[in-house]
This record gives sequence, C-alpha cells and structure tokens, in this order.
Amino acid sequence: MVRYRRSRLRDLAANLLLTVTACLTFLILAEFIAWQFNPPPRPGLPAGMFRVAPGSVWTMTPDFRGVMDNRVDFTNVPATADASGARVVPAAPAEAPRRLLVIGDSQTFGHGLSDQDSWPNRLQEDLNRREQPVKVVNLAVPAINIDQYLARIRLLAPSLGPADTVLIGMSWNDLITPPSDRASNRIVEGYLVKAEAADNDANIKARVRVYDFTGVMVPRFQDLKSVLDAMSQNSALVATLYPRAKAVYYRLRNHSPVANLVAAGVPEANFLMMRQIADLLASSGARLVVTLLPERMFFEDQAFAVYSVNGRDFPTPDYQAAIALPLCEMAAITCLNAFPLLHDHQREGLVFPVDGHFNPKGAALIGTWLAGRLY
Repeated sequence: MVRYRRSRLRDLAANLLLTVTACLTFLILAEFIAWQFNPPPRPGLPAGMFRVAPGSVWTMTPDFRGVMDNRVDFTNVPATADASGARVVPAAPAEAPRRLLVIGDSQTFGHGLSDQDSWPNRLQEDLNRREQPVKVVNLAVPAINIDQYLARIRLLAPSLGPADTVLIGMSWNDLITPPSDRASNRIVEGYLVKAEAADNDANIKARVRVYDFTGVMVPRFQDLKSVLDAMSQNSALVATLYPRAKAVYYRLRNHSPVANLVAAGVPEANFLMMRQIADLLASSGARLVVTLLPERMFFEDQAFAVYSVNGRDFPTPDYQAAIALPLCEMAAITCLNAFPLLHDHQREGLVFPVDGHFNPKGAALIGTWLAGRLY
C-alpha cells in the first residue's frame, strides 16, 4: 500500500510537471507569435524631455532635441523645444502683433506627433494662409491637469496684454481629475512616471532605474489595473488580450466610475480653477478660449458602444460637453466643442489605434477647425 501511494505521488508529480511545462511552452510560443504581429507599446516619451521649472510649473526642457517612439503607433518622431521650454511651432513667425498661447496636456502638446504635425502648428499654418498676423506658442505638456494650467497662467499673467489670447485644450482627463490629485504624475530622473501621492520616492526611482537598464516596466502592485497596465507594455500577449478584457469589464461593472466623480462635484471644482484663470487673464486684458477635446471612446460610435455598454453608463456620447458647457456658461468662459467635428469625421481614423492620442489626420482637422473659430 505504501509503495502504491509513493508510486501514485510520483505519477501525480510527473503529470503536474508535464502540465506546467506544457503551459509554459505554450505561453512562450504564444508570446513569441504575438511579438511578430502585435508587439507591446512602450512609453513613447524620452528621458529628459520635461522639467519642473520655478513655480512648480512643468515645461519642456529648454532647447530639447529628441524623438518620441512607442514602437507601435509612432517611431523616431522629432520633438523640439525652444529656449523658453515651449514646444517649437515650425510655422510660427518670429514676431507678430498678436499671440495665441496654447495650454493643455498630451492631446494639445502632440503626443506621438512631430513638431510640424501637432495641432497648434496646423492651426498656425491655417492662420498664415488666412493672413492672420498671429504667433502660436505651444505651452502644452503631457500628464498635467488644470492645476498646472493655473500655475502657468499665474506666472504668465504679468507679461500678457490685450493682444494675447490663451487657448486651453481641455481633455476628458482635465474635466474629471480631482484637483487634489496633483501627485498622480511626476518627473523622476528625467522620465514622466505615473505615481500616487503615497508612493515612496525610493521605490519609484528603483522602478525607473530597472526600466532604464532593462526596458522592463515594473508594476506598482497597488491594484490590478496598475499591474495590467505595466504588463501590457512588457508582454505582447497581454497587450493583445488586455483591451478585450477591458471590454468585458465594462460590460460587467455595475456603473461607470465617472458617475461618482460627477456626483462628487469634480467638474465644478475644476471650473473654479478655470474661473481663476479667466479672472487673471481679464485683469491683464487677455482673452481666454477653451476648446473641449473628447476622447475616442466618446466620438467613435463603436468605441462608445463598448465603453458605455450601448449607452447604459452615459446618457450621451457628447458627455464631456453635456457636463462642461453649462459650467462654461456659469463661469462666463468661451468654450468651443470639438465633438461634432470629430464625430462627423470618425471613419477617417483620427487617433493612433493603440496609443489613443490624435494622429496627424486628427490634429490637422482640429487645427483647421480652430483657425476658423478663433479669428
């Protein structure tokens, strides 16, 4: 009996080892195949591209020259800063009697786009064609929100006057990010890093150094989403399956997490800061215009059907405007809504398929549209 049990245990161990080996072999093979057809994206922004300037204001590093490359949607895309830390607008004249200062996050900065393809430059090109004597200045920086826009305006206000217009590109993240969430992104050893306020600086630096040395993204291990986000940039298999898993999650969740943010008054809190920006500009005689830049999950019908579970979680695809436009009116701020434009042209493919930011076609569309509405 004892011998039988030992034999049985050996057989079970052998079968278990065979099963594990087979599973690992399958995963390795699947990973190899996935890399051939769908390699995982990597962070597209190079080290040293941004800095924290005096006043805790984020800018590009003055005179920066580098390339953006996420391996999937864009490769070796040049990005350039001038001596002041603004992104270069190649079509801008050296001087002009009027200035248009553009502030925003990655969608306005032109994440994944060359200096020439960013929508502020396309806007400048169209203004030039219309013989409008205006110089566009691109002050946008990825990963910032309205608290940073306010900090930038506080520094700029003394130098502004009636000949200046400030154009803020308000993304969906700007509208629903709690104002207190100021530490959600940091510049660590030259990299833009997603990190919560409670994250230990030593741990963040350790993760950055591992990535710098190996190219492997180490998860934060604080929640499942953080782990999967990191793994999707390390594993082609995860990168392939992750979007499909999110679609299943959207369908199974009880309600949209955005509902909690709206109920908590987050958009109203952000517009209190927008009102402060408007007041600062009014005191200097400058003009403020806000353009609402919705994400693809709203203006693309198919993406909206998945994200909203066929409209269950959002009353309208133009949800950003439904929230923001009444707040614009209350704050007496001129707001332009890009949703109808993007929705009408959705079939042309306006965003990078994986990255999600506006591609050259989307940026050109926005730039031309804005030129006709600003002047």
